[in-house]
Formats: sequence, structure tokens, C-alpha cells
Amino acid sequence: MAVRLALRALAAVPVLLLLLLPQGLDCLGRGSGRAAHAPWGAAWAAEDSWRHDGAQTQPDPGSSPATKPTGSMRNGNGLPSDAPELHIGLLTTYPPLSYMVEGVPAGFARDLAEAVAQAAGRRVVFLADDSGVALRSDLAEGKVDVLALVAETPERQTQLEFSEPGLEVAERIYVRRDSGVHPRGVADLSGLLVAVVESHASHQYLRNMPGQRLLPVPTPLDAVMAVAWGRADALVAPEPVVEHIIRRLPTDAPLEPSGQPLRTLRFSFGAAKGNTPLVAVLNEALVKVRASGEYDKLYSRWFGGNVLSRYTDRELLLAGAAFALLTVFLGASVVLLSRTVRLRRDVEAGTVATREARASMLREAISRQRAEQEAERFFALSLDPVAIVTQQGALRRVNPAWVRLFGFLPEEVTGHPFLDFVHPDDMHASRPLLVGGMNGLAGVAATPVENRFRCKDGVYRWLAWASVVLPEEGLVYLSGRDVTQRKEAELHLERQAEELRRSNAELEQFAYIASHDLQEPLRKIASFLDLLAKRYVGRLDSDADEFIGFAVDAARRMKDMIEDLLAYSRVSTQGRDFEDTDMEKVVDTVLSDLGLLFEEAGATVERGPLPMIRADRVQMEQLLRNLLGNAVKYRSEAPPSISIGAERATGDGHPGGAWVFHVRDNGIGMKPEHFERIFRVFQRLHGPGRYPGTGIGLAVCKKIVERHGGTIDVESAPGKGSTFRFMMPDRHGGQVGQQMP
Repeated sequence: MAVRLALRALAAVPVLLLLLLPQGLDCLGRGSGRAAHAPWGAAWAAEDSWRHDGAQTQPDPGSSPATKPTGSMRNGNGLPSDAPELHIGLLTTYPPLSYMVEGVPAGFARDLAEAVAQAAGRRVVFLADDSGVALRSDLAEGKVDVLALVAETPERQTQLEFSEPGLEVAERIYVRRDSGVHPRGVADLSGLLVAVVESHASHQYLRNMPGQRLLPVPTPLDAVMAVAWGRADALVAPEPVVEHIIRRLPTDAPLEPSGQPLRTLRFSFGAAKGNTPLVAVLNEALVKVRASGEYDKLYSRWFGGNVLSRYTDRELLLAGAAFALLTVFLGASVVLLSRTVRLRRDVEAGTVATREARASMLREAISRQRAEQEAERFFALSLDPVAIVTQQGALRRVNPAWVRLFGFLPEEVTGHPFLDFVHPDDMHASRPLLVGGMNGLAGVAATPVENRFRCKDGVYRWLAWASVVLPEEGLVYLSGRDVTQRKEAELHLERQAEELRRSNAELEQFAYIASHDLQEPLRKIASFLDLLAKRYVGRLDSDADEFIGFAVDAARRMKDMIEDLLAYSRVSTQGRDFEDTDMEKVVDTVLSDLGLLFEEAGATVERGPLPMIRADRVQMEQLLRNLLGNAVKYRSEAPPSISIGAERATGDGHPGGAWVFHVRDNGIGMKPEHFERIFRVFQRLHGPGRYPGTGIGLAVCKKIVERHGGTIDVESAPGKGSTFRFMMPDRHGGQVGQQMP
């Protein structure tokens, strides 16, 4: 067992040395000139410091932060001291093409630029910066001679002279694995929010495409994280750059390529426009680098899978020496191997758990950020005013709809008490909004409150507020709905209803007083007219006798109208309380009162079972007396045949149920256009000579039915009789034919 463990240890040591020692060896030969750091430089320094060749990069002995440009770095490459310098600009935000590790440029672009400069017989001076705009400005000002591996675009071709391509890579779309969105090309990106590195080739390419929504970010890492955290739906960037970032994130990045590559990007050396001689030198040197096989080595080092190809012979020699030294200590290490095996199992288990925990934390963080973004989007896009208030009642934040509705800018209300803007009469009713309302439960919407809220112009608007109190956060979330129009309409209707009630009361009181007080003078007029008719008939001329007859008849008709008007007003002013009323007994009383009239007319009455209802018994008798009396009054040549009955109402108009009563006759009938007219006061279809009466009987019937909460209507046709129906709510709940106890 011990031998097997020792052999495993011996096999593992070279690999460990190759992976770990160059980090320390790099420090021996690495310059310290300051360069512009990429945002992730510190985070990846420990992992990727072996990415650049420390043995080949030597600092310029004469350089110092005080005398050399920021980010510059010299390399002699064994050339004569009087060899001309080639100033090369490096973008530090595009791994593995070019980025910074512990203040030193690294990447394929850096190594290829150095090889090309050496092949051209130039001493290379690197100037690194994380801004492509700044590097192009340096190129225009002559601070640098050439930019290393710039992506060729139509726009840049008008500004730069490009060499033959130094690298060709695919540009691809990346999305979240769980997004459900899988664009296959540029057309499918329409409507999606796409992260792109600002001013880079992908940005210039997509912003010229119609319908694109772009999120410009500073670096490719920012683009990857924008998609990973849900801030963007997709990103477009060179494939090696994205894959390099994804592999080196501390947690698994939930990204994957979507569709086929959009295009092939050409990365070339870029010189100032018109500097074709320098481009020719670079092209010639690039040919030499390719022919010597150095290009293939560099490409394999940065884009291949061979770990050893990333190191020089000097590094491997130093690693071998270190391996020889460490072998001396292997004997002691074997003693610890048994203990290490046990610890390794624990560490592996812990590593798996840590990975799962990190993945879980990433998922939770992404979900939390999505929720925050959705809440922020709702807060900003809501059409209703929304505010965040402290539990002390001070406004902490308001949304744009608040500003539009009330006119206050956010800084004008932030820190001010919410209740300061509420109408003084509504303050007491509004306080529950800030403490959870009547339900008193944290995190549950409070009982809605309506109040008047002051605008910047001093005008108050009606708002319906809902709030949620979160004590653990010390905040109250308020959402309002502008109900000014509805509230004003309600107040207007209330005022109109009150005015109508007052007007009706005054009108009924006036009708009662007028009809009551007019009876006395009318009685005197009628009495004196009767005396004139008795004493002076025949003593005057025939015209006088006729005039006196007209006056006497008019006085009698006036008396009847006043009495009927008084009866009409008494329906409301002198109505009795509702009580259990047996409609069978009501019909018995009415038929008894009208017995002589029915006998003279030869009328017959057919009765069905009638229910017991809650009603004013006297008014029910008056109602049926008018309907049955009209059935006899407006009879045809045939003897009157009358039917009385009731049935349950159908439909949902009355939750407690209702009864529909009918009084059907075989009289003269009427035309449909007169159905509404006959229920109006003093409206008659016939002259008083043929059918006596004032025309108020059916108006009284309608008022009685409406006082009981019902409705009345008629069905009729000339010569075919009429059927009057009135519906009464069933407040008693009795059955047909149920008798009083």
C-alpha cells in the first residue's frame, strides 16, 4: 500500500511543479512597469500568471514610473542597443488575446507582436491601456507606431492601415442555458437586449443592424456577467475570448453558444492611415514568423491544449532542478501520505460541497437580482404613483408616475412626511397605511384608504392607497390609484340624489298641502254654484243655464282631481309600516267593496292561489281596487271576465325571490304606444264623457308598487283585453296559499 502511494506521489510531483513553479519563476524575470489593469486582473493573477513568458519579458533598465509613459514596457530580444524601437499599443481587456497579469502584458497578441518586432529587427516597446479609444488617440498622436491585433471593421478601415491578418476567429452569440432563448443569427436578436463591448467590432457590427437593442459594457467579462446575472438576454463577442472567461470564472457560468458563428473576425496590426511602409515591414516580418514555425507555437500555446507548450526551455530546466531538490524530501512525505489520503477524501467531499454551494449561491444571487430588476422595472414603469416610505412616515423614494401626477420632483419630497401632503380632514383615516392597516399583519396589504393628496400647484386629488409594511426592512411600500374623477362623480351623484330627495319631499308636501287646503275654497265654490243652479235655473236665459251647468261640472271635476291628488301624495306621506299581509284576504275585501259594481256589469272573477307577503295592507287593497275597477270600467260589449293570480318570479333580479301578480281582463285593450303614458298622473286615453275619472288611478298603482320595491307593467292589444302585472319582493318567504297564523 505504501509503495503504491509513493509511486502515485512521484507521478504527481512533476505535474504539480509544472503547474505551480512557473508562478514563482515568472517573478524572477518579470518587469514591474505599471500597466492599465483589466477589472479582473487581480482576481486572475494567481491563476493565469503562467500565461505569459516571464523569461522573454525583461524590463527596460532605464524605465521608471517617473520617466516612461504609463503602461510602457521595453524588450531588447537580444538585438543591438542601437536597433530602432517599435512602439506597440496593447488593449488589456481581451483575454487570451491581450490582458494584464500582475501589471505585465500577457496574451497571444503580446507574444505575436514581440515575435514580429524581432523578425523586423526592431526593439519592442509596449504601451498597454484598457481603452481602445485611448490607444487609437495615442496612435494618431504618434505615441505608438502600431496597434497589436485590432479587429478589422469597415469603420476602422477608413481610419487605419491594416496588415495581413494575424488571427482569424469566429464571432458567436452566447445565451444563458436556462433562458429558453436560442437565436440562430442576427435577425433572431431583434427584440433581445444584447451585451457588447463598447466600440469593439461586435458593437460596431450590431448597431448598424435594424431592430437591435444593445447594452454596451466596458469589457468582455462585464458582457459575460451581464448575461449570467440576467441583465442582458445575450452577448456577441469572439468565441476564444468568451470561452477563456467562462473557463476561469470562480463558479460555473451558465452560458452556452447559440446558433452558428455570425462571421469570421480578422485581427491584424493597425498603423496610422497612410503609413503603408510600416505595414509592409510588418507583413514581411509576419511572413517570417509563420515560416519559422514560431507562429504555430504561439497559437498552440494560447489556443491549443498542450500545457508544456506554454513554457520555455529555461522554465522547464528550472522546474526539473526544483523537482530534483524536492525528491530529497519524498521519503519524509511518504510517512504523511496515509494521513494525506484520508484528508484528501475529506477535501474532495468538501470541494464537491463547496462547488455545489457556490453554484447554489450563484443561482440564488441570479434569482435575487432578477427579482430586484423586475421590481425596479415595475417601480419605474408603473402608471400609478408608487412610493417607499420609512416606518417613521418619511418619503424615501418615489417613481416617475408620482412625479407626473403630483408635479413634485423626487428631491422635493424625499425626507418629507407622507402625511404632510394629505388633506387635514383625511389624516386620521390615512395613518393605518403606515402601520399595516386594520389587518395588522406584516407583509400583508393594508386595508385600502382613500384620501385627498396635495399636488405641487396646491390642488388636491383623490387617491386610493394600498400599502404593505415590512418591519424587518423598516419600510412601507405605498401604491396609489388616481380616483379623482370617480370620487367627483360620486360626490356629484350624492348631491343630486340629496337634492332630488329634498325636491321630492317638498313636492309631496306641496301636493298634500295644496290638495288639502284647496278643498275648502273649492267646497264653497261648488256650494254656491249648486245654489245658482237650483234658484236661478229658468229665471235667466238658456245661455246662463248652460254656463252654470258647465261651472258646476268643472267644480265637481276639480274636487275629484284634488281628492285624487291628495290620495296620490298620501302613498308616501301617510303610508303604513309593512306587515305580514295575506293577499287572499286582500282580494276578498276588494271584491266585497266592488260587489255591486261587478253585479251590475255581470262580471265574473277567476282566482288563483295567492301568497302572503310583507306589505302595507291598505295600499294593497287600494292597488287591487284600482286594477279591478278599471277592468270593469273599460269593458267591451261582452260581460267582463277577470282573472287574478300569482307565480314565483324567475331570474336573479331579487336575491330573496319575488312574486309576480297579474290582473287579466277581456276589455277594450289599448295600443302599445300608450303603455307608459297610462301610468302618468292625470293621463287619460279617453274623454271624461265616455269613461269617468281623473286619470290618476294607475299612477297611484305605480307609486304603491315602487314604494314596496317592485315594478308594474301591462300587456295589451286593442279589442283583446289587458293584463297588468306587478312584481313584489318576497320579504316574507311564504308559499302560495299560506294563511296567516
